[in-house]
Amino acid sequence: MIDEEVVRRERLAKLRAAGEDPYPARVKRTHEIAGYLARFDALLASKEPATLVGRVKTIRKHGGLTFAHIEDGTGIVQVALHRDVVGSERYAFFHATADMGDFLEVTGTAFVTRKGENSIDASAWRIITKTLLPMPEKWHGLNDVEIRYRKRYLDLIANPDVRRIFRMRAVILKTMREHLDRHGYLEVETPVLQAVPGGAAARPFVTHHNALDIDMYLRIAPELYLKRLTVGGYERVYEVARCFRNEGIDHMHNPEFTQVEGYAAYMDYADLMAFLEGMVFDIVKACGHDPAKVPFQGSSLDFTPPWPRVTFRDALIRYAGVDIEKFPDRAAISKEAQRLGVPVANADSHTTIIDNIYKHFVRTKIVQPTYLIDYPVEISPLAKRKGEDPRYVEMFQLVYGPGVENVKAFTELNDPLDQEERFRVQDEAREKGDLEAQYGDADYVEALKHGMPPTSGFGIGIDRLTATLTDSHSLKEVILFPTLRPESSH
Repeated sequence: MIDEEVVRRERLAKLRAAGEDPYPARVKRTHEIAGYLARFDALLASKEPATLVGRVKTIRKHGGLTFAHIEDGTGIVQVALHRDVVGSERYAFFHATADMGDFLEVTGTAFVTRKGENSIDASAWRIITKTLLPMPEKWHGLNDVEIRYRKRYLDLIANPDVRRIFRMRAVILKTMREHLDRHGYLEVETPVLQAVPGGAAARPFVTHHNALDIDMYLRIAPELYLKRLTVGGYERVYEVARCFRNEGIDHMHNPEFTQVEGYAAYMDYADLMAFLEGMVFDIVKACGHDPAKVPFQGSSLDFTPPWPRVTFRDALIRYAGVDIEKFPDRAAISKEAQRLGVPVANADSHTTIIDNIYKHFVRTKIVQPTYLIDYPVEISPLAKRKGEDPRYVEMFQLVYGPGVENVKAFTELNDPLDQEERFRVQDEAREKGDLEAQYGDADYVEALKHGMPPTSGFGIGIDRLTATLTDSHSLKEVILFPTLRPESSH
């Protein structure tokens, strides 16, 4: 036990010995601090008593006068504690029992200090939560970010800017829900535990269901279940989906993340591009930004619609000097990738090598929000082929940053026989060692055989969008409790 905790436990004992409950169930708050300060002039004139509560942030003693600041969820206010007002015994008891970090209930009247600070002149006080460990007052500018992430509650106490990030995250989700609801989308919930982990190219987490004695998977995406609902007759659905992918961790990836996926019948990918531009534009404004000037990692991003459209093929030609149509097989593209200095693993498929060239040369060059469109059919086994060129699919992805991908969407493949064949190709790739190849889902194919109307769907990463609109470099800054290696036990 640290010395500070020993002292605080002694103060806790003093409170209890005096018959005071240091952890009462109820308080008598009459005003939130923001409301108190908003009505300050009226309260000053009327001398109407007020009761405030909050965490003690500072304590400064000046003989018979003590100043403290308390903070609740709405703001911070100064408390003036006069020995002549509360009485000598009660004044001394405050200093014998109170510490920074404690939660305090204060009753008093509006009071302006000599320096002009709007305060509350306390006539009564009591501790409503006694803290046993010190507050992280030195954490402003703390360099050990892992401690901030591991003990997020202390990070939130010490850093108001961190609290601002997560309030903005809530605004992003709220605005997105409102936009989708307003346009006829129905919010639904689909299984997190799945027998087949479909809907994305990613390695799943495996778990075991004891009662059924079967292995199951944490979902990597809700896509195939949401599209089953369009088969069932819901024309527009969406889900705020917690997803899990057994992959590496870096500034743009966390094994557990949140995305919103939505599907609309009778809408193609061109319609969807315009719809999503409008939704993101609304979200940017709701977060208090000028959509034409969103600060992000030293750049100023312009989210004003319409965003440029560039085909995947043209982007590779422009930034990598590679025309994928001249490299139709694995051997040819592998040789070209190695010439460009892009690593090629034995298990990498033709598609994976193309994607790696894209990641090295294209994604790092695009700064302003841009739709990359019309991807090779092998990259997305769930997207509909382009009628005029079946080598490509009606797919798009929003790229900006540089280096950020968000908003992945396409016209959905609803041909059950084509889907069945593409699943077969993916299964073969996985058997050859491609651990991120998609799993075939026979039940989903059966659903398609019952008929899915022409449909388009999208996925938006909430973590990445929050990182963008809060100008955060790492997703760990926008996930309250990011995945970390457990601390070693001693």
